[in-house]
Amino acid sequence: MEFLNKKTIIIFLLVIMTCTACGPKIIRGRPPFISIASLTLIDDQLSAAFNISNQNGEPMEIDGIEIRVKIKETELTRYNSDFSLTVGSNSVEEVLVEQLPDDFTQKLLASLESGEVNSLPFQLEGKVSTQSDGVLHFKNKGYLYPVPGKPGQFRSATTHANRIDSDDPFHEIDDRQ
Repeated sequence: MEFLNKKTIIIFLLVIMTCTACGPKIIRGRPPFISIASLTLIDDQLSAAFNISNQNGEPMEIDGIEIRVKIKETELTRYNSDFSLTVGSNSVEEVLVEQLPDDFTQKLLASLESGEVNSLPFQLEGKVSTQSDGVLHFKNKGYLYPVPGKPGQFRSATTHANRIDSDDPFHEIDDRQ
Protein backbone atom coordinates (compact mmCIF):
# COMPACT_ATOMS: atom_id res chain seq x y z
CA MET A 1 0.00 0.00 0.00
CA GLU A 2 2.82 2.39 0.85
CA PHE A 3 4.48 1.63 -2.52
CA LEU A 4 1.28 2.53 -4.40
CA ASN A 5 1.06 5.88 -2.60
CA LYS A 6 4.70 6.73 -3.40
CA LYS A 7 4.20 5.73 -7.03
CA THR A 8 1.05 7.89 -7.29
CA ILE A 9 2.85 10.86 -5.72
CA ILE A 10 5.81 10.49 -8.12
CA ILE A 11 3.49 10.32 -11.16
CA PHE A 12 1.54 13.31 -9.87
CA LEU A 13 4.75 15.34 -9.41
CA LEU A 14 5.96 14.40 -12.91
CA VAL A 15 2.65 15.54 -14.41
CA ILE A 16 2.88 18.88 -12.55
CA MET A 17 6.49 19.41 -13.66
CA THR A 18 5.58 18.66 -17.29
CA CYS A 19 2.65 21.08 -17.23
CA THR A 20 4.81 23.79 -15.66
CA ALA A 21 7.58 23.35 -18.25
CA CYS A 22 5.08 23.65 -21.11
CA GLY A 23 3.44 26.77 -19.68
CA PRO A 24 2.98 30.02 -21.57
CA LYS A 25 5.97 32.07 -22.68
CA ILE A 26 6.11 35.83 -23.05
CA ILE A 27 7.35 37.07 -26.40
CA ARG A 28 9.58 40.13 -26.36
CA GLY A 29 11.98 41.83 -28.72
CA ARG A 30 9.59 41.76 -31.68
CA PRO A 31 9.54 45.09 -33.56
CA PRO A 32 6.26 46.99 -33.46
CA PHE A 33 3.92 46.82 -36.42
CA ILE A 34 3.56 50.40 -37.60
CA SER A 35 0.84 51.33 -40.07
CA ILE A 36 -0.76 54.44 -41.52
CA ALA A 37 -4.02 55.01 -39.66
CA SER A 38 -4.95 58.03 -41.77
CA LEU A 39 -3.46 60.59 -44.10
CA THR A 40 -5.08 63.99 -44.69
CA LEU A 41 -4.10 66.82 -47.02
CA ILE A 42 -6.10 69.99 -46.34
CA ASP A 43 -4.88 73.22 -47.91
CA ASP A 44 -1.10 73.02 -47.51
CA GLN A 45 -1.08 70.87 -44.35
CA LEU A 46 -0.32 67.12 -44.44
CA SER A 47 -1.41 65.17 -41.35
CA ALA A 48 -0.41 61.54 -40.94
CA ALA A 49 -1.57 59.36 -38.06
CA PHE A 50 0.50 56.23 -37.44
CA ASN A 51 -0.61 53.24 -35.38
CA ILE A 52 2.17 51.69 -33.31
CA SER A 53 1.14 48.14 -32.44
CA ASN A 54 3.12 46.30 -29.78
CA GLN A 55 3.03 42.59 -30.61
CA ASN A 56 4.97 41.59 -27.50
CA GLY A 57 3.72 40.10 -24.26
CA GLU A 58 5.16 42.94 -22.20
CA PRO A 59 4.97 46.74 -22.44
CA MET A 60 7.31 48.46 -24.90
CA GLU A 61 9.09 51.56 -23.59
CA ILE A 62 9.93 53.63 -26.69
CA ASP A 63 12.33 56.54 -26.30
CA GLY A 64 12.87 57.38 -29.98
CA ILE A 65 11.25 56.69 -33.33
CA GLU A 66 11.96 57.24 -37.01
CA ILE A 67 9.23 56.67 -39.61
CA ARG A 68 9.58 57.25 -43.36
CA VAL A 69 6.81 56.84 -45.94
CA LYS A 70 8.04 56.64 -49.52
CA ILE A 71 6.16 56.35 -52.78
CA LYS A 72 8.60 54.82 -55.22
CA GLU A 73 11.76 56.78 -54.43
CA THR A 74 9.98 59.94 -53.26
CA GLU A 75 9.69 60.60 -49.55
CA LEU A 76 6.06 61.42 -48.79
CA THR A 77 6.51 62.09 -45.08
CA ARG A 78 9.14 61.55 -42.41
CA TYR A 79 8.95 61.63 -38.65
CA ASN A 80 12.00 61.47 -36.40
CA SER A 81 11.69 62.21 -32.71
CA ASP A 82 13.05 61.45 -29.28
CA PHE A 83 10.10 61.05 -26.96
CA SER A 84 8.79 58.71 -24.30
CA LEU A 85 5.91 56.46 -25.24
CA THR A 86 4.77 53.32 -23.49
CA VAL A 87 2.79 50.89 -25.61
CA GLY A 88 1.09 48.25 -23.49
CA SER A 89 1.50 44.57 -24.31
CA ASN A 90 -0.57 43.57 -27.34
CA SER A 91 -2.01 47.08 -27.68
CA VAL A 92 -1.86 50.09 -30.03
CA GLU A 93 -0.94 53.76 -29.62
CA GLU A 94 -1.26 56.50 -32.23
CA VAL A 95 1.28 59.18 -33.21
CA LEU A 96 0.16 62.23 -35.21
CA VAL A 97 2.60 63.98 -37.56
CA GLU A 98 1.80 67.31 -39.20
CA GLN A 99 3.99 69.01 -41.77
CA LEU A 100 4.01 71.18 -44.87
CA PRO A 101 4.38 68.87 -47.88
CA ASP A 102 6.40 69.80 -50.95
CA ASP A 103 4.76 70.45 -54.32
CA PHE A 104 5.47 66.95 -55.65
CA THR A 105 3.78 65.30 -52.66
CA GLN A 106 0.74 67.54 -53.15
CA LYS A 107 0.59 66.59 -56.85
CA LEU A 108 0.85 62.86 -56.04
CA LEU A 109 -2.01 63.01 -53.56
CA ALA A 110 -4.06 65.23 -55.90
CA SER A 111 -3.70 62.63 -58.67
CA LEU A 112 -4.91 59.97 -56.25
CA GLU A 113 -7.83 62.06 -55.06
CA SER A 114 -8.92 63.00 -58.60
CA GLY A 115 -8.97 59.37 -59.72
CA GLU A 116 -6.13 59.86 -62.19
CA VAL A 117 -4.53 56.90 -60.39
CA ASN A 118 -6.46 54.30 -58.38
CA SER A 119 -3.82 53.76 -55.71
CA LEU A 120 -0.27 54.66 -54.80
CA PRO A 121 2.16 51.96 -53.65
CA PHE A 122 4.10 52.97 -50.54
CA GLN A 123 6.93 51.74 -48.36
CA LEU A 124 6.79 52.49 -44.65
CA GLU A 125 10.09 51.88 -42.89
CA GLY A 126 12.06 53.02 -39.92
CA LYS A 127 13.16 52.06 -36.44
CA VAL A 128 12.23 52.45 -32.82
CA SER A 129 14.63 52.77 -29.93
CA THR A 130 13.45 50.85 -26.88
CA GLN A 131 14.80 50.70 -23.36
CA SER A 132 14.81 46.91 -23.06
CA ASP A 133 15.47 45.67 -26.62
CA GLY A 134 17.58 48.42 -28.17
CA VAL A 135 16.92 49.49 -31.75
CA LEU A 136 14.24 47.54 -33.63
CA HIS A 137 13.78 48.00 -37.39
CA PHE A 138 10.55 47.62 -39.37
CA LYS A 139 9.56 47.75 -43.05
CA ASN A 140 6.06 47.51 -44.52
CA LYS A 141 4.60 47.83 -48.01
CA GLY A 142 1.10 48.70 -49.04
CA TYR A 143 -1.18 51.01 -51.01
CA LEU A 144 -2.79 54.39 -50.40
CA TYR A 145 -6.40 54.94 -51.50
CA PRO A 146 -8.68 57.97 -51.40
CA VAL A 147 -11.51 57.84 -48.84
CA PRO A 148 -14.75 58.03 -50.86
CA GLY A 149 -16.78 61.17 -50.19
CA LYS A 150 -14.05 62.74 -48.01
CA PRO A 151 -11.86 65.10 -50.03
CA GLY A 152 -8.23 65.24 -48.94
CA GLN A 153 -8.46 62.04 -46.86
CA PHE A 154 -6.60 58.84 -47.65
CA ARG A 155 -6.44 55.36 -46.14
CA SER A 156 -3.90 52.60 -46.43
CA ALA A 157 -3.78 48.86 -46.79
CA THR A 158 -0.60 47.09 -45.76
CA THR A 159 0.16 44.13 -47.98
CA HIS A 160 3.54 42.99 -46.73
CA ALA A 161 5.56 43.41 -43.54
CA ASN A 162 9.20 42.44 -43.02
CA ARG A 163 11.25 41.96 -39.92
CA ILE A 164 14.68 43.25 -40.88
CA ASP A 165 16.60 42.91 -37.65
CA SER A 166 19.98 41.21 -38.07
CA ASP A 167 19.60 39.14 -34.89
CA ASP A 168 16.71 36.90 -33.97
CA PRO A 169 14.29 39.41 -32.40
CA PHE A 170 12.16 36.73 -30.75
CA HIS A 171 13.38 36.23 -27.20
CA GLU A 172 11.16 34.08 -25.05
CA ILE A 173 11.21 34.26 -21.31
CA ASP A 174 9.15 32.36 -18.80
CA ASP A 175 6.23 34.34 -17.48
CA ARG A 176 7.31 33.31 -13.99
CA GLN A 177 10.44 35.49 -14.22
